[in-house]
Amino acid sequence: MTDELPQNGPIPDDHHVLRYTAPRHVDGGIVNGAGFLRRPTEDGFSVNWLEYFDHPIENQVQGGRDVARLRYAKTGLLARLNIGATRNYVRQNSPERLELSFVHDLLIAEGDFPADPSHALIKGIPTADSLEAELIKDLIADCIV
Repeated sequence: MTDELPQNGPIPDDHHVLRYTAPRHVDGGIVNGAGFLRRPTEDGFSVNWLEYFDHPIENQVQGGRDVARLRYAKTGLLARLNIGATRNYVRQNSPERLELSFVHDLLIAEGDFPADPSHALIKGIPTADSLEAELIKDLIADCIV
């Protein structure tokens, strides 16, 4: 990671985040929107900030996997989103002109889990129990790189 990256604040629009998507949210090798629903108890939607780690992309993905606090299933997928493109697409295509924010949210070491310096949150996603979430989840899925 370079020193000029922001700490626990907004992530630049030209950066990317990575989200693990469980097999139940993958149809024919394509991530469906259900993998982007936020539970009512969550403050934001957990992702990993790729540019926290040095290039190339393979190193960035491995960096996120190394600090993951979940198990990856063989048939699950990693979905990559460009922050600016996702924010713009959701804003332009949602009836309420929803404004998402991508915020660095460092996780400290806890129990058996190492610290996760690349952890980030997507804030502004409606909760899974709302009608608006049905549209937003699909708009986000449309943005997968």
